[in-house]
Amino acid sequence: MIPDLLLYLLKANGVLLLLLGLYYALLRRLTFHQLNRAYLLGAGVFSLLYPVLDVAVLLPAPAALREVVFPAWAVDSQQADGVPTHLAPDYGSWLLVLYWAGVVVLALRLLVQGASLAGMHRASRPAVIVGVPFRQVAADVNPFSFWQTIYLNPDQHGPADLPAILLHERVHVRQWHTLDVLAGHLLRIIGWFSPGAWLLLRAMQENLEFITDEEVLRTHQLDAKQYQYSLVRLSTLAPGPALVTPFSFITLKNRIQMMNAHQSSRKQAARYLLVLPLALGLLSFSSPAATSAVLAPVAAPASSGPDVTTPTTISALPPSALAYIVQQYPGYRLIGVSEVRAADGSNLRYKAEIAIGRRPEHVLFDPKGAPVAEVAAVEPLYYLDGKATSKSEVDKLDPKTLADMHVLKGEPARALFGDQAADGVVLITTKANANSAAVLALNKRVEAVAPKEKLNMGEALILVNGKETTEADLRKISAASIKEMRVLKGTEAEKQYGAKGSKGVVIVTTK
Repeated sequence: MIPDLLLYLLKANGVLLLLLGLYYALLRRLTFHQLNRAYLLGAGVFSLLYPVLDVAVLLPAPAALREVVFPAWAVDSQQADGVPTHLAPDYGSWLLVLYWAGVVVLALRLLVQGASLAGMHRASRPAVIVGVPFRQVAADVNPFSFWQTIYLNPDQHGPADLPAILLHERVHVRQWHTLDVLAGHLLRIIGWFSPGAWLLLRAMQENLEFITDEEVLRTHQLDAKQYQYSLVRLSTLAPGPALVTPFSFITLKNRIQMMNAHQSSRKQAARYLLVLPLALGLLSFSSPAATSAVLAPVAAPASSGPDVTTPTTISALPPSALAYIVQQYPGYRLIGVSEVRAADGSNLRYKAEIAIGRRPEHVLFDPKGAPVAEVAAVEPLYYLDGKATSKSEVDKLDPKTLADMHVLKGEPARALFGDQAADGVVLITTKANANSAAVLALNKRVEAVAPKEKLNMGEALILVNGKETTEADLRKISAASIKEMRVLKGTEAEKQYGAKGSKGVVIVTTK
């Protein structure tokens, strides 16, 4: 199974490639450079958010879909009772290791570039030319700016080029272009394996130069040809640090072409409206699609007594059940499968746990893979301190006040309480009334038909939602949050749970 992080990254970079494709096809040659700056930044942010957006919660649920929801207990994809599961090689984990290795390498590279820039800053000294402050460096590098500082070596440039350089870099500083460059570098680290992340950084840097060239020429302080010749002369120098807004880089030809291009008409701005249907279409795919033709779940046959749930392998799920999940739950992740049987071993069903985005769901299938509806939970009788009570009253109990809880099923339950106890009887005794007359009288009747084997909670196997826990943790659970509690003892406990169940098993399912 592909790890969630890799699925997230694949979706994010797929969306980024689509948005960049739209940019290069329709927007890049327009002279609306500030709009393109916002578009590229927005494309990066949207691609990161897209995989976790779930607009389904804002839409009404389709009437045709019948959601079968079961209690959310943990499901393990390994087999129970110590039987090993033969799993395919975990390629997903290796891909994760490779991804994080790439992230670490690029992050270290960014830190090294930052350290190099810091060293250059310490080695430079403040200077001023024509009223413009900058840091004078000794290295023979292209002029550049970072944050709110301009760096250049005036000895490498003639008097005719210095005004163009300073005017150019002041635009970078004034419009905070360093923020765009840093954002592009961070996005490239996150999506280093995708060409989209690399193309985004290059497109952002190129567009920032388009913005700056346009602003310089708009001041009318420099002749366009003179400014372009200055760019050509500067292109022969060594490039500045990678983590900066450079004065000139590999796309010089594109910059000159853009400066000589005619201004785009306002009608051309309508191209940006194409982003809206693309974004809405992508958002519609980020949610589970509704299907008009839905198979109607059939009712499951009634079970005798509480169900027993046993984790099993995903491969145990019938093929027709898997086909149903694929059809009805687009974008699903199959987390695990469990076998659900009645207490007497009859009525086999398969419970598939799937995840749609962040929402877990459980669907029940019969042995042939047909979906079945959840049957109403059986309701046993409840006796509290020797007197009949309701489940709502039991839910109000504090677990710390309980002295004993005993489940009576089958013929002994019917013998004592009649047919109304067909689904069992839960006998609860609190510490305060453990020796009351009503409790002692009821215990005497129970012992006569079903001698009670005392269960030592400290030695028993305790399972809460399928996970092994301790008596102390069990007593922390509020009675109101417990949907079902079953106690297995003797041969039945050992048959299902092996040696671990020899001292008894307490099975708790929360709501």
